[in-house]
Amino acid sequence: MADEMRGFCRFCIALCGIRVTVDVDRVVSVKGDPDHPASRGYTCAKGRSLGQWHHHPDRILAPRLRHDTTWQDVSWADASADATARIRHSIDTHGADSVGVYIGTAASLDGAGKWAAEQFVRAIGSRSKYSAISIDTPCKPLVSQLMSGFAGLVPVIDDQRCTLSVFLGCNPVVSHGHLNGLPDPVVRLRQMATVPRELWVIDSRLTESSRLATRALMPRPGTDVAIVAYLVGELLRSGAWDRDDVSAHVDPDDVRTLAALLDDWTVEHAAEVTGCPTADLSDLFAAVLRHGRISMQTGTGTTMSAVANVTEWLVWVLHVLTGSYDRPGGMWFHPGVLRQVHTDIRPDPAPPTPKAGPRSRPEMPVWGDEYPCAALADEVEAGNLRVLVVFGGNPVSAFPNTARTRAALAELDALIVLDVVDTDTTALATHLLPTTGQLERADLPYYYDQFNLDCSTQFSPAFVSPVGEARSMWWIAAQLADDLGVGFLPAPLTTDSTDVDVLAVLAGRAAVPFERIRHDRYVAEAPVFGWVHERVLPEGRWRLAPSEIVAQMERWRQLVPPPGLLATSRRQLRQLNSQFPTATGRSSQHSVALVHPETAARHGITDGDAVVVSSPYGTMRTTVALTADLHPDSVCLPHGWTEANVSQLTSELEVDELTGMVVQTAIPVTLRRDEP
Repeated sequence: MADEMRGFCRFCIALCGIRVTVDVDRVVSVKGDPDHPASRGYTCAKGRSLGQWHHHPDRILAPRLRHDTTWQDVSWADASADATARIRHSIDTHGADSVGVYIGTAASLDGAGKWAAEQFVRAIGSRSKYSAISIDTPCKPLVSQLMSGFAGLVPVIDDQRCTLSVFLGCNPVVSHGHLNGLPDPVVRLRQMATVPRELWVIDSRLTESSRLATRALMPRPGTDVAIVAYLVGELLRSGAWDRDDVSAHVDPDDVRTLAALLDDWTVEHAAEVTGCPTADLSDLFAAVLRHGRISMQTGTGTTMSAVANVTEWLVWVLHVLTGSYDRPGGMWFHPGVLRQVHTDIRPDPAPPTPKAGPRSRPEMPVWGDEYPCAALADEVEAGNLRVLVVFGGNPVSAFPNTARTRAALAELDALIVLDVVDTDTTALATHLLPTTGQLERADLPYYYDQFNLDCSTQFSPAFVSPVGEARSMWWIAAQLADDLGVGFLPAPLTTDSTDVDVLAVLAGRAAVPFERIRHDRYVAEAPVFGWVHERVLPEGRWRLAPSEIVAQMERWRQLVPPPGLLATSRRQLRQLNSQFPTATGRSSQHSVALVHPETAARHGITDGDAVVVSSPYGTMRTTVALTADLHPDSVCLPHGWTEANVSQLTSELEVDELTGMVVQTAIPVTLRRDEP
């Protein structure tokens, strides 16, 4: 007899409620939970495909060791013994930093798994930690750290009270948000666009979200920074900023620095850089004045560009000048119901300074506790990195310069991969350790509840038993650490503990008891306002003009892309990065390059043609679909594909000077028809 259970989806940060129907260990269906307070019955195609993911034909069913070119299934004891022997030898011979960890998106959405991965690299004493953060969004923790002294601030749209919402380079109808999870996005965006509220979407493509907006702007790719520079500059010129809030929380010298820096960013200047009509830009500024406060959210359309840091910084400055941060009707800072980061934070009066970067790339500063992914190949080739443990990620698809990344991973003494299904990266592994899929484990959004639009958290039970010999990611990390003699599990946890036991410990400082979260499945508290001004900011003041980013702004002409065609990226409905629900999922939504008809005509290209897209660093082949719904300078590509991998167009040498992030959008390219 089939049973139906409630939980939440962990394919992306929206964390939509789901109801899963199971017959014995067969997943019959996955659908939205109408009783879920946030998603209200909604779930996307990815969530509905979780049953297919569970029964994926490429599931890794048992631990495997590579012998030359063949795999051998082994016991967990043998797999752990061999892996730890390689790790121990590397540490003893080359030092702890010779063993690295990469934490991918899938691991980040596994509450106990990400926690365990963090504990593992800390326990072995290695600084060689890498994660997906440096792939697409390092500007956000950097700006948070430089302006507040704390890298972990997450501004959240006050969607119940804000009357002016702006999405910049973000398409939440498809992506479901970027550090703000938007379940049921179509309904939410329609509410944001209902009079007297206004919703503006700024993107180089007329997206699914743009079509729901009150107004949509289509700037040239990589030039969004000019729009925000104009808004901030015009506020300062007009004296229309929130003077009471600014005088209380900003150094006057910072205001003067900004006024001088942005004085020439007039509406005419912004229009010249972006190609947007001056009337549209003026209307946006008028909307800012009309509403007083603003909620602006950026996405990968800006955070993966060469001007990412400056754009993100100006967005923060705009909120500070309008009194929109840490205030109702603007944006609040989510402390996380589970981690409660606001309870023990202390202001740091000293300006943030970076630490030394990887030995092979000393020009890369490190502001947090991880190395940029762009340095990994250099570290391998230099002999500094000998063993890599991959927690739920696919570096072959995600990292720049695909050929060099593949060669570097193949050169490692050991590549130990923890994953659910075979990927481009598992094909190179020396050790494959099968992890439980999300329907097979109990879970809490230990890191991701900080991205919710409300101050909530939730619990999901395991719906089915693990397939084959799959084990929870936390267990694998803990077992490896125990075998190395550096166990990290706090008492009373052991490797005999259950998922629920581990989650109960992780929820030990939550705002509500774990048993209530487990019983109710979803609990919400009121948003927390004021804590950043009171507990985080040194002397209660924002560092509005950090010298590092001011210096980048002064060089904005070098960061904004030159004339010509530019490769941009987009999300797709049926995949998240390189995660496809089934082996046949790739054929259901082709990897195509979107090109404007005028651009195609200039290049002798017609709809459906095979084309070659080339950058100074490499080429990729794909097919073309023509649409007038994007800027004529844009060649818009999805990422996560093997056959048409946009990472082939990027370089580990072309990185941001402050974060080491690879430039992955607004990349100068050429386009031609692929002749047979």
